[in-house]
Amino acid sequence: MGLLVSTLFFLAILIQIFFLLFIFPKLINQKDLTSDGPFPPISIIIAAANELENLKELLPILEKQDYPNFEIVVADDRSYDGTLDYLIHNDGNYKKVVHLRIKDLPEHFTAKKFALTMAIKKAKNEHLLFTDADCRPTSDQWLKNMVSQLSSGVDIVLGYSPYQVKPGSLNKLISYETLQTAILYLSFALKGIPFMGVGRNLMYKKSLFWQNNGFAKHHSFLSGDDDLFINEVSKKDNISIATNVDSFTESIPEGTWSEWYTQKIRHLSVGKKYKAKDRMILAAVWFSHICTYFLLIPSIYMAASWFTAPSWSEIQVDFLKQYGLAHYYPFTNWMRLVVGIFLFWFAIRWFIIAKLNKKLGNKIQTIKIPFLDFQYVLYLVVFGVITIFSNPKKIKWR
Repeated sequence: MGLLVSTLFFLAILIQIFFLLFIFPKLINQKDLTSDGPFPPISIIIAAANELENLKELLPILEKQDYPNFEIVVADDRSYDGTLDYLIHNDGNYKKVVHLRIKDLPEHFTAKKFALTMAIKKAKNEHLLFTDADCRPTSDQWLKNMVSQLSSGVDIVLGYSPYQVKPGSLNKLISYETLQTAILYLSFALKGIPFMGVGRNLMYKKSLFWQNNGFAKHHSFLSGDDDLFINEVSKKDNISIATNVDSFTESIPEGTWSEWYTQKIRHLSVGKKYKAKDRMILAAVWFSHICTYFLLIPSIYMAASWFTAPSWSEIQVDFLKQYGLAHYYPFTNWMRLVVGIFLFWFAIRWFIIAKLNKKLGNKIQTIKIPFLDFQYVLYLVVFGVITIFSNPKKIKWR
């Protein structure tokens, strides 16, 4: 048993170090493309269900984007909060906003995916940029920065959407989990292994949507309009990422633990529908992370009978005797090995995550990364177990 536990622990450390040293650093050094134009016309797509107050804030910000040719398509998904009247009467005097009304939902078609499909159908431009009503571009250069990543052959641009920083432990965990998710999908996209995108800040071509029959393969799942679709249509050579802070949109976080729980169950439930290769990679990342923390203590106290420390590194029995610790002798050298390797990994992870945090907007205090990292592992365990037994077709939204 001791050999199995220690083997799993060291294997987890090796897997973690591989990702930390050979996958994530490329994101740290990533430089976005810049362009002086010409800029293609863009359709910004927003599906909104009872989001009147958010639309009143968001639409003026979008209209002020420094971009020559774009429209804003709002799909009003059966709202009853005055959204339709606001859009019909154009109370905001918008010049670039067009809208459509979703009156009825077809059977077996989830709300947001149907609203997005209708908005895409109405959009007049080939390039589509998606965001949510509760998101805010961090700059009037958002459009230009996202579009500038459309080099030759690129059909998809993955953006980043951190959450607003607010007081409280929930917000800190939300921000850290969002950072970890972004590190994964942006880093793997750079390595030619794209597996998801986030609909709060995502661009792709209309033709790509129709060529792949839109959301047809997962139209009955509540979530997946972003990650499942990108998992389905992305390839190593048709995707790019945007990491400049001016390309970000900032989102409003959930305010209570129960709201966040519901949101995460909705998002994570579709992960088991990813391609098998992507599921295996994510399982390796997450499971090795969990094992590194949770197998540390068992590994320390399961001294390997086969292990003999080099003579120069051994702690002498006489030294231990003077402190009454001679009975710990069988463990001391092994303990130092296990703890030393763990601390080596821990230092590398802290350093790499701190660099990536700075790259992606610096939303996390560096000193709090170790504590939040352990919380994140607990999150992986709890939600991992829950989502294994969840059915994405039965999860409700509103």
